[in-house]
Amino acid sequence: MSRLHTAAVVAVLATGIMICLIRALRPPRRSVTTVRGTLHSSVAGSNPAPATRAGGVEFGQRIGGPVATIVARSVGADLHLVGTTADEVSARMLVAFSSGVFAVVLSVGSLVALGILPISPLWLVVALGVGTAAATVIWSDLSGRIDRHRREMRRAITDFVQLVAVGLTTDQSVDEAVQFALSVGDSHHFDLLRTEVATAPMRGIPVWEALDRFALDQQQRELSEFATAVERQGTQGVSITDSVLSLARALRERSLADLEREADRSNANLAGPTMCFVVTTVVFLAYPLAIRIGEAFAG
Repeated sequence: MSRLHTAAVVAVLATGIMICLIRALRPPRRSVTTVRGTLHSSVAGSNPAPATRAGGVEFGQRIGGPVATIVARSVGADLHLVGTTADEVSARMLVAFSSGVFAVVLSVGSLVALGILPISPLWLVVALGVGTAAATVIWSDLSGRIDRHRREMRRAITDFVQLVAVGLTTDQSVDEAVQFALSVGDSHHFDLLRTEVATAPMRGIPVWEALDRFALDQQQRELSEFATAVERQGTQGVSITDSVLSLARALRERSLADLEREADRSNANLAGPTMCFVVTTVVFLAYPLAIRIGEAFAG
């Protein structure tokens, strides 16, 4: 068998292994029981577990138990914010790692079979490094999604409290101001909040309790403070206009501070590319002059 035939056989085997990995992670079809459980969880106001991804979960449980444990210890309390589980994250990281290692092994094996590259144990280190980098990308993407969800949810809560404060200043009742604020917001996070408040009567709980549960689930302390103020108004009949206005002012100041920090971070990130551009431009413009000066002195 020639080297070309060997490389072709390796490529076919690699393709088969990749297909097996993809099929192992492919979620099965949803059963009627799963759909009913998901709908029941949605009506109950809780975030349903991603049961439609049972294939990835089973794969992570069989292979990525230790990895899933590490993920759960690191960000286990935040995984529900992005609708995933530790087992699914571990499965994705393992697949990314194995795919990176396998891609390097396949490429190097083919080039070695063709005589282009020499056989060396260094290639194994390269394969492990590429696999680790691929798994790190999955982890970075997860961290970025969690941070982005928190920022967007915090902005939605800030807008919600601001709108409620505006409604209270126009002599609306608390319920009317809350409904007004929910009717104005149009983001995905507002939809989550709107669903939580709309389903509260069906679950037999007051609005402030639904808001407090949502705040605890989303880890938003300011919304929990707002829910406490609404509870005082609903149970004791006290006016909460001043407290809501104070909370809205504090949230507005915090939002402005966050925007300033993001702007400073963006400016800091642009400092390196800007300096690189300036140095490159100076070198590009000065190089012909330097060549002419050198030729003049040489002559």
